[in-house]
Amino acid sequence: MDVRRRSHRATRLLALALAGSLLAGCNGIDTSVTPAPTSSGTSEPSGPDTSPSGDRPSEPNLPPVPDKPSDLSAAQSNPVEDSYYPHRGEPYLDTLHYDLALDWKPSTKTLSGKAKITFRVTEQRTHVQFDLGSPLTVNATTLDGKPVTSSRGDSVLKIATGMLDKGSRHELVVDYSGTPAPVPAPSKRSDQDEGLGFTVSPDGTAWTMQEPFGAFTWYPVNDQPADKAFYDATLTAHEGTKGVFNGRPGPEKVTGETSVRRFHLDQPASSYLTTVAFGDYALLTDKGPRDLPLFYWYRPDRSDRTRVVDGLKKSPEILTWLEKYLGPYPFATGGSLMVPSDSAMETQTMNTMGDSTANQREYFLPTLAHEYAHQWVGDVISPVDWRDVWLNEGLALFLQAKYEDHAGFSPYEMTMSGYRSMEPGLRRQSGPPGKYDKDDFAASNVYVCGAVMYDRMATAYGDKFWAALKTWPSVKKYGNVTRDDLIKHFSDKIGVDLKTWITTWLESETTPTQEPPAA
Repeated sequence: MDVRRRSHRATRLLALALAGSLLAGCNGIDTSVTPAPTSSGTSEPSGPDTSPSGDRPSEPNLPPVPDKPSDLSAAQSNPVEDSYYPHRGEPYLDTLHYDLALDWKPSTKTLSGKAKITFRVTEQRTHVQFDLGSPLTVNATTLDGKPVTSSRGDSVLKIATGMLDKGSRHELVVDYSGTPAPVPAPSKRSDQDEGLGFTVSPDGTAWTMQEPFGAFTWYPVNDQPADKAFYDATLTAHEGTKGVFNGRPGPEKVTGETSVRRFHLDQPASSYLTTVAFGDYALLTDKGPRDLPLFYWYRPDRSDRTRVVDGLKKSPEILTWLEKYLGPYPFATGGSLMVPSDSAMETQTMNTMGDSTANQREYFLPTLAHEYAHQWVGDVISPVDWRDVWLNEGLALFLQAKYEDHAGFSPYEMTMSGYRSMEPGLRRQSGPPGKYDKDDFAASNVYVCGAVMYDRMATAYGDKFWAALKTWPSVKKYGNVTRDDLIKHFSDKIGVDLKTWITTWLESETTPTQEPPAA
């Protein structure tokens, strides 16, 4: 998830403990659960890289990125009030495109931004409201080219628009500045202590992870998963640093110690799937399946940079493997961004990977596989409501277990046996995966219980299950899905009514004993 913050201290079951491996996904697993037996595995030492400090590749020759999409219809959404976190996002607001200009000064830790937001309203309105962090000061606002009055509430921006007709489309421009700060996470996970949203290291390096919310800490946004929009961004970085955003990067323009670069995201994204970073970054390019452009952003001053780059270069192999299960990679670009965090997040087209995930190969590669799996399950199709975060995490962890077996880290059956043994305790600790505690977001239950459910279905239905899985990401491509969508899809493809069985699995306080119904 969701980005969920995830403790990626350990992402694979084999090396340390079953519980640790669950962290591989976006959010991670509670290691208080008794771990499964460990194995010697194929771990590599995590000693320092001995190559000369500061080595970096030359800046690649990149073409200009496309302009703002002329047709925004693919971003038309039907937002809802989130059942778990209704204080974030507005159900009447359908954002279609964000054009962000972000200027970060690391020495003063100040952000200056201009957000041009194309949106429509799904009902008649005389005002609209966006989420925006309280530490940020709004300097000016215009609507359709005319100044409008704005006011602030608790991490919200209220705009007096005058009468807006139902279905009408408008452009809001917000100039703002300040020192962004993360907000507390609705979670009990230790790796969420850093908070959600824009986070700044002592040296001025800035980065973000923001699941289930937190994008509002650095730009005005309808911060809920059901509202997808196109994104373009121009990042200005100072003092010899670089800015990084989702999607395809354009050529860098350098003047003295100032870097300016534009980025383009080719398909609509939920706000929690956006990412931004400012710091001492180097860029490597690579090619994935069918010459897919891949971009790896890493910090060349780190002693572990060789190990990081070697791991990132496994991306083409991982993506090719995932395509066997999920179909062709669904976006125009891919890649990963390394940041000073203990978590990892499947930000769209550009995974945000915490540095600690790269400590050992047997942690890093399964974590990469987990986050890349989310590009299909979580990104190309995202949940309408945070109640259904299990839609993302259970399937990504299930596929991670398959990858760990494929890559020689941990036999699949050993991994799943450990998950099955953990599953009852996780239901007791955190509730069933489909009715979890809203103050315990992305606990281990939404990962493990979901993974075991998919394992049971795969065992019961074999090839029919795998065929259904491969077409699942295309059900509402670049849109949002619900539990009912998944039940209908797998029921139709397998040829059996799964509603009662899946609902029981997701909502039972104890592990259901019933096997999936016979096809």
